[in-house]
Amino acid sequence: MQINPPTKEIARAFGSSVEPERLEGGQGTSYRSGEIMLKPADSAEYSEWIAELFSSLPASPGVRFARPIKSSSDEWIYDGYVGWEFLEGEHIEGYYHDKLIASKIFHKSLAGVAKPKFLATPTGPWSAADQIVWQGSSFEYSQEFMDLINQITPHLKPVDGSEQLIHGDLLGNFLISDNLSPAIIDFSPVWAPVGFAEGIMLVDAITWEGATATDLAVFNSVPNIVQFAWRGVFRRIAEQAEQIKWLNKDKNQAIEAAQAFQVAINYLTLCPPTAGTPNS
Repeated sequence: MQINPPTKEIARAFGSSVEPERLEGGQGTSYRSGEIMLKPADSAEYSEWIAELFSSLPASPGVRFARPIKSSSDEWIYDGYVGWEFLEGEHIEGYYHDKLIASKIFHKSLAGVAKPKFLATPTGPWSAADQIVWQGSSFEYSQEFMDLINQITPHLKPVDGSEQLIHGDLLGNFLISDNLSPAIIDFSPVWAPVGFAEGIMLVDAITWEGATATDLAVFNSVPNIVQFAWRGVFRRIAEQAEQIKWLNKDKNQAIEAAQAFQVAINYLTLCPPTAGTPNS
């Protein structure tokens, strides 16, 4: 669906008189206007839920996150957009120690949040993949995807741990700034044990940032990190196959994106059994 850029009127509704400028990265639909961010509203239900959530989360030393801004009409959504505080920082690779600390603090603040109703049914490729990984939903993919998944499933063991709301796409959604705590942006809600967020972080770091065992040693403090990482790479591969179904993604592009995670599979296959803690 085509989304029209936000106008100055929309920016003024959230308290800014600066002409909105599109920001690079993500899906290319976020705009900055002075000290606010303008992001397209998804469904009204989801946009209002996430705004209410982040307006009420307690501030915590060690991590930053944006607060939503109500419009001049006292609503979270104005003409298809939601206003958020602008956060200083850049996307910088590495900093895994700081990012992992921020993740732990952030997820602790989410521990008491009730499971939202919209997570009960898949609404896109990512939530469909999450249900495959955590609820054993059935799937049928072409051989290219199954060749990868069949390398993963023999390693999966039961994982203990209560499920809660987590961020399912953390690594590329940190902002790093001197003298400030890491900031977490672009919340992707998933209902799973906290370690799943950090397992996805680990496989993303291997695949997208070329992280080494030395770089990733900090993740060994996460209980069951190897099991969560196996589920993380499973999810990344499944989401690519699901994007063909949900988003009509070109099959060859989806296969190429999934096969990039072979390096993470290789890493986990060779990972010392002492990495992580029980069930690793």
